[in-house]
Amino acid sequence: MIPLQQILAKTLKKITPAKQELAKEKKLAQKIAAQIMAMKGSHEKVEIVGSIARNTHLRNDRDLDIFVLYPKELPRKEFEEEGLRIGKAVFKGHKWEKAYSEHPYIRGEINGFRVEVVPSYNIADSSLMQSAVDRSVLHNNYLVKKMEERHKGEARLLKQFMKGIKCYGADLSSNSFPGYVAELLVLKYGSFAKTLEAAAHWKNGEAIDIENYYAEGDAQKKFGWHFTVVDPVDRNRNVVAALSLNQYARFIAASRAFMKKPSINFFFPKKHSAWSQVKLRQFLKKTELVAISLSYPKGVIEDIMWGQLRRFSHKIKTFSGLEGFEVKRSSEWLEKERHMVMLFEVESTELQKAEVKIGPEAFDEKNSEAFLSAHKQMLAGPRIEKGRWVIEVQRKHTELEAFLSQLLKKLRGAEKEAMGKALGKNAKIMSEKEIAALYKKSEGFRQFLTAYLKGKEEFLDY
Repeated sequence: MIPLQQILAKTLKKITPAKQELAKEKKLAQKIAAQIMAMKGSHEKVEIVGSIARNTHLRNDRDLDIFVLYPKELPRKEFEEEGLRIGKAVFKGHKWEKAYSEHPYIRGEINGFRVEVVPSYNIADSSLMQSAVDRSVLHNNYLVKKMEERHKGEARLLKQFMKGIKCYGADLSSNSFPGYVAELLVLKYGSFAKTLEAAAHWKNGEAIDIENYYAEGDAQKKFGWHFTVVDPVDRNRNVVAALSLNQYARFIAASRAFMKKPSINFFFPKKHSAWSQVKLRQFLKKTELVAISLSYPKGVIEDIMWGQLRRFSHKIKTFSGLEGFEVKRSSEWLEKERHMVMLFEVESTELQKAEVKIGPEAFDEKNSEAFLSAHKQMLAGPRIEKGRWVIEVQRKHTELEAFLSQLLKKLRGAEKEAMGKALGKNAKIMSEKEIAALYKKSEGFRQFLTAYLKGKEEFLDY
């Protein structure tokens, strides 16, 4: 087994930006900041925030977060208009798009960097907050003040570890750990290794309160979440409120596995070996799996599309369940500006024509009358079993694919915005042949589908 420190040193060397890269980032950030300050407007100052500002970012992480600060007295309408005006001026001659947080802002690409120009109110503490993004500058100021040089490499290691086990990112595609939280954990425990040692023993309901705002146990009671990290700049906010239970559990399990058997594969996972077309088809025949293909609508931001895709997938699961097609497992895949696929795995894609409905207890006179009068047409019944009314009615849908095809047509006109566009003429149930063709054509889909069909946490093989 390779010693832990050797693994960490090798990893840190690979993920730390080179001096030339750091200089290039700094030069562009300062240029944009100076450009904004030279513009006429109500803004008071410009702050570069995020991991680049704190020098805790990963190599080739080319994200620049530029916050334009306005006086807290500025009316909201003027605040938003000014923010958009400044943002558009910055991106003149470059590719940009309007994005939304609590309010609209402009983001795009300049010289190979993903740049966001975000308007924010200039406040001293969270009690004066008027917009959710106002916290970002407070977060940056807090970490700049608290983090020592030794913490920076440790934060990079933790971020890369989370990235490697697919637990990193605040975007809606992952429901994972934001970079801000990774840095707070390193502050709390002192190093990458000590963070994993602690995480290996976390329980459901764990709470971390760096500034000790709450007495022991009170933070968990207040937020009532599987994991709580009290925001050091806002005691009323849990900064991991968007972290899913699965991702929390995955991080704990991976931390245990790494501490028992350290491997660089946790940081840089190996690609899945592509299955042959024959093996893929054989495996698909063993599973009750339905795939829905959608087109990626033009001009839609990936984060927004992920959110809508997941919500739509949940809607499909709900409607399917109501028809008796209980979804055991599902997943979504997105390739920006190309494809989107939703997978649904059920107990059976075909159901019996007769559906058994269990009604109220026969002793319940009022509800019994309502139940029986609501079901005049029956295949069998009514009869009493275990004290309850039981009837059998004919199902409206017995084949999942046919039901989903009708459902897609029905929802096509009901869905708005990006998902409405995605449900255009090309949205359809994929045949086995079409699944195999996309598997052959797209490396991203090949990795996604192989991982899904294996159904195993990758880090268990390291």
